[in-house]
Amino acid sequence: MSRQREVLAWNPEHCRHCFGCIAMCVRGALTLDHEHGVLSYNIRKCIRCNSCLRACPTGALHVEAVHEA
Repeated sequence: MSRQREVLAWNPEHCRHCFGCIAMCVRGALTLDHEHGVLSYNIRKCIRCNSCLRACPTGALHVEAVHEA
């Protein structure tokens, strides 16, 4: 039987790099990987408050369902 969990996904094509999502994250679950220029997400720190989703003006952040075996 497979399980489903939700994870935060980032679409870099829609991101304006305003980093409002990082500023709004109360637990520091979102960080910028300066070396590669990508958003990093730490699922263990995330409390799923969705403040990052509300802060994103372009919808570059969204929640995706992941199916696990």
